[in-house]
Amino acid sequence: MKKIALILLILGSLLSVALTGCIEKSESVQLVVFAAASDVALGTARIPLNIQVIGGARFDDRVEELEVTYTSPTSNETHVVDDLTWRAWPVRSGTYTSTMTFDEVGLWSIKVRVKADEGSIPGGSGILVKSATDAPNIGDPAPLTATKIEPADGNLRSITSAPDPDPDLYSISFDEAVASGNPTVITFSTPAYCQSATCGPQTEVLSALDDTYNGQASFIHVEIFDNPEEMLAAGDPSLGIESPIIHEWEFHTEPWTFVVDGDGIVVGRFESFATQNEIEEYLATILR
Repeated sequence: MKKIALILLILGSLLSVALTGCIEKSESVQLVVFAAASDVALGTARIPLNIQVIGGARFDDRVEELEVTYTSPTSNETHVVDDLTWRAWPVRSGTYTSTMTFDEVGLWSIKVRVKADEGSIPGGSGILVKSATDAPNIGDPAPLTATKIEPADGNLRSITSAPDPDPDLYSISFDEAVASGNPTVITFSTPAYCQSATCGPQTEVLSALDDTYNGQASFIHVEIFDNPEEMLAAGDPSLGIESPIIHEWEFHTEPWTFVVDGDGIVVGRFESFATQNEIEEYLATILR
């Protein structure tokens, strides 16, 4: 009986240690990261990062706790992100943004870890770096596109799916705005049919920028679909016909926003939602 009792005591102790280990491991943060950038090329790029705890819990506004690194496809050299920034969104909480510089084509690895938690499991993501972007990159001339302006009958619903369109965003065509020599901020979005639910808020940010910088720059919204009024009347998104302008600019997600200087050169590009402050960081450099 003493031997059995001793064996049970040892097994109990081992089980206790095992359970303690499991508890400690479960208390360590396990991160999940998604790099929300689909059109990245050699050079420096803005990379939005959606960082969560495994299971879906948010890990918002904790820049000081995080270390973000990225590694090329063929090298073990680790690059550390030094400008990680939390961007609060009007919907879905927010996202982190970072700047990364790529010198090699291929699939780069991104790791995010909690610095103070030695037991934490880093979150990993990949990002495909191409030799050139599809959409205009920083330093490229923007396509001198003739965008739709407010029709003579004032029916803005015929050119935008925004529920309460701001006429200022449809007062000048993009090619004419560039010809004026003033900077331009142009947003491509579909407020009523956005897959990410951020197109409406992005268009509202554009309107707020217009209120702030009216007369100093042009602010233009371009609807993703060519026939928003027909879609809204029928209540059928499948009737949507993509605007030919989308193919001129060659992007494949939405929303997109570009900051263009007075010479028609792209100085800022934002895939997915960008806050007013973030766009202003780029706009301010050319307004000066």
